[in-house]
Amino acid sequence: MKTSISKILVRIGITIVSIPIILIALFIVIEIVGAIANHAATDKQTKELIAYIEKSIEDASIIDTYSFTGNTTGTGNHVECESKITFNSDMSEDDVDRIFAAQYKYRELEKKDGSYIITVYGDAPFPDNIEGH
Repeated sequence: MKTSISKILVRIGITIVSIPIILIALFIVIEIVGAIANHAATDKQTKELIAYIEKSIEDASIIDTYSFTGNTTGTGNHVECESKITFNSDMSEDDVDRIFAAQYKYRELEKKDGSYIITVYGDAPFPDNIEGH
């Protein structure tokens, strides 16, 4: 009788200790999966932006690409996807801006040293991920 009660108490003790460990491990796995998904979304956004530039601006020649996944504004705990492409084109700045306005709501276009730099911001699939802190 004593051994069965001891076994039950040991199992209850193991369960009590195991539950927090399992929950912490689950939280870590969710954060890692979220970070991977956020980076994949940023890569996809950047590839789509490159394809859009190549399709919409005939004389565009892409010079550089940059992607960032994380908190882009520094004013909150959230994750965003940022894609920045530097390219050359003979089109006017107004025409280039109109092309991007038709497709992207959150964007910045600047002309620097004869090249255009378009920055596009998008939502991350896991906006509350640890990368935003």
